[in-house]
Amino acid sequence: MTIAITGATSMLGAATIKKCLEKKHSVLAFARKGSAKISRIPKSQLVKVVECDLDQMKDFDCKGLSADAFIHFGWAFTDKSGRNDVSKQLANVQYTIDAVCLAKKIGCKKFIGAGSQAEYGTPNVTLKADTPVNPLVPYGVAKYAAGRLSAMECKNQGLEYNWIRILSVYGPNDNDGTLLSQLVYNAKNNIPMGLSACEQIWDYLHEDDAGAAFVSVAENGVDGKIYPLGSGVGRPLKDYVEKAIKAVNPEYKPEYGKYPYSPIQPMFLQADISELSKDTGWNPLVRFYE
Repeated sequence: MTIAITGATSMLGAATIKKCLEKKHSVLAFARKGSAKISRIPKSQLVKVVECDLDQMKDFDCKGLSADAFIHFGWAFTDKSGRNDVSKQLANVQYTIDAVCLAKKIGCKKFIGAGSQAEYGTPNVTLKADTPVNPLVPYGVAKYAAGRLSAMECKNQGLEYNWIRILSVYGPNDNDGTLLSQLVYNAKNNIPMGLSACEQIWDYLHEDDAGAAFVSVAENGVDGKIYPLGSGVGRPLKDYVEKAIKAVNPEYKPEYGKYPYSPIQPMFLQADISELSKDTGWNPLVRFYE
């Protein structure tokens, strides 16, 4: 196959390209012109980098480009302030529709969008495709709207469609400032770090497993299905924190309970991956401590 991927320099984009290459798929890697993270894209004769900003997709000259499936990771304004900005998140909804149209123009048969657990809000149940949604922040609302509208546009364009609601992914290309990346940095350097009580149940998935899941859906996902994506196992967040500390600096002691939980903090986050596994054969392989 040839798989087109937007947001190719993101953690998930780079991980998915890596898995594409392992399975000998060719890749059209759409990346922002001048991206500082372009080095994340694996170098291979099977990878063609295409410079295209999100706001250029609608009118992009795609002469000479073709692909079988399209994976859309591209999403602007993902920092904390951007996630709460209604107008900025609304732009991402349009970019997602533009991505569907671009997929059609380059001959794709399938479109796969990257959703989020933020679409669910705080349901405190194992997350399935049919778990009721109740997004509580503009980012979650925009992800849900993008998912529903892109499904409709795929139907209009005659494309197969899947939407993958991602829980929490970590790995070498994680952004600075996330819980795990900051914890590892602080523990290595013995810098004090305050945390919540970390009692919430969490579901972490390694970036390599996440990339493999997206490739598996491109290959075998059932048209129209929504797939929650995690490890399928929920553990207290404190368990993850303690395992990370053990691997980095066993003497390090974070300050648990220094910060209260957010009023909209999910206290139970776990994906039901049974449908994803059944349909595609995918299962997570990377153990957290490893």
